[in-house]
Amino acid sequence: MPTAWVIGPLIIKSSFIVLLGSFILGFFFFRIIGPFSKLETKQRLNELISLLIVFVISLWIGKIIINFSTFLSDPRAILAYPSNSEAFYIALLFTLIYTEYKLIDHYQEFLVLLLSFIYVFLSASFVNEFIHITWGYGVEDWGYLMLLVTLLIVLILLQGKITIAQLTSVSIWGWSLGQWFLSVFYQTSVFQFDLDQWFYSVTFISSIILFFYRKRVT
Repeated sequence: MPTAWVIGPLIIKSSFIVLLGSFILGFFFFRIIGPFSKLETKQRLNELISLLIVFVISLWIGKIIINFSTFLSDPRAILAYPSNSEAFYIALLFTLIYTEYKLIDHYQEFLVLLLSFIYVFLSASFVNEFIHITWGYGVEDWGYLMLLVTLLIVLILLQGKITIAQLTSVSIWGWSLGQWFLSVFYQTSVFQFDLDQWFYSVTFISSIILFFYRKRVT
């Protein structure tokens, strides 16, 4: 498969096509397997698409912030800069702020949206990793693929048997601990973003604090 397609003035990388297709399948998986009614599932899908758009825009903002001097001298040059882990962290922070102030009214609604995201994220990640391994790229990521398969199986088996808060927590704890463990042996990535080990630690600790704090006050 070619690494990119040229359509007029546009250069579309094959990795982008794979990523887009992975999320489409992730949305489809959530629509079929998700634990919510059809109406609520549709609402959550619309919210997740909005969050994805916000994240992409924030990713561009992150690139500008990181390469601000280049942006001032030649704004078009930013197009050639790949998005790195620093831009990913900035985009994630902005997306979380947007979620808190625009979409979330109370904790339970936050949990529902977060669980919806987990369904899409895990399934899209699986498709993305499977395609890359099949094409001979990222062969060392078999560990991550197995982690994703395990989490998806656990998600499906526990669905409806434990609370949304518990299911969300188990998924986040399993993913962050699994990625942290894998990062001990090699550089781990999420959708081709190379992430640092501290990110998984912060994700794990934050989810524990959030779960037990909210459990006390609700």
